[in-house]
Amino acid sequence: MKASDDMKTSIFSWFGYIMPIQERLKIIKQAGFDGAILWWEDEIYPNLVEKRHMPDLVAKEGLFLENIHTPFTDINDLWSVDNERRREVVQRYKRYVEDCRRFSIPTMVVHCTDVGSEKNSFSAGIESFEDLTEYAEKNRIKIAVENTRDHQLVEEVLKRIPSDYLGLCYDSSHDWLGEQSRGELLRLNVDRVFASHLSDNDGKKDRHWILGDGYVDWKKIGNLMKQTPAEYFAMELTGSKEEIQDPEEFLAKAHQSWKKVFDQE
Repeated sequence: MKASDDMKTSIFSWFGYIMPIQERLKIIKQAGFDGAILWWEDEIYPNLVEKRHMPDLVAKEGLFLENIHTPFTDINDLWSVDNERRREVVQRYKRYVEDCRRFSIPTMVVHCTDVGSEKNSFSAGIESFEDLTEYAEKNRIKIAVENTRDHQLVEEVLKRIPSDYLGLCYDSSHDWLGEQSRGELLRLNVDRVFASHLSDNDGKKDRHWILGDGYVDWKKIGNLMKQTPAEYFAMELTGSKEEIQDPEEFLAKAHQSWKKVFDQE
C-alpha cells in the first residue's frame, strides 16, 4: 500500500482559473481531492457569492471545509504601537473565530505580518496573538499562523505561546525564497502543523506552481509532512511551469503531483 492511500488531500478553492466557485468546487471533487480551503471574503467575480453561503457549497460537493484563509491587509496592525488601532484589528480577527464556530470550520489561517510594516512593537504583537489564542481556545477553533517572509518571527510566536490552539500553516513556496528556512521551520514545529499551503517555485518568485515543477526539496518536505498531526495535506496553486488551458487537466496533474511527493521514500 502506498503512503498516499492513507492521506487526505485538500486544495485552495481558487487555483488560477476564472470560473464560478460552484464549478471550481465540483471539479476539485472530481479530480479526487477530499477537502477545500476558502478565502474568507465575498466573491464578486464572475458571479456574486457571499462568503456565508460558501460553506454549504463546499459541503454540497462532498468536500470537507478544512480551513478559511483570513484577509491580511491590516495584519501589521496586530504589532502596532497604536493600541487603539491594534485592539480594533484584534476584534476583527476574533470575529473570524466566531465565523469558524458558526459554520463548524475547525481552523483559520492568518498571516503573521505583511510587507510595509512600520512602527511595530514585538511585545504588542505577542500580546495580540495571546489575546486571539485565548479567544480561540474558548471557542475551540485552531489558529494556524502562515509563514510568509518572516519564518523567524513565526517561530518565535509559536515558541512564546505554547497552546494546542495555535499552530503553523506551513507554506513551502514562501519557505524556499530569499533567506527563509528551506524546511527548518517545518522540522522545528512538525508537531504543531495545523494546515499547509504546498506549492513550488523557481527560487525567484512565489509562483504557486504544481509540486515538482520547481526548486523545492519535496523529498525533505514530504518526509516531514508525514510526521505532522495534520489530517489534510493541502495545496495552494495558481499555475504550473507549463501552460495548461484546461482547469480539469490542471487539477488532475496537481493531484498526481501530490501522490508522487508522498509516495517517495
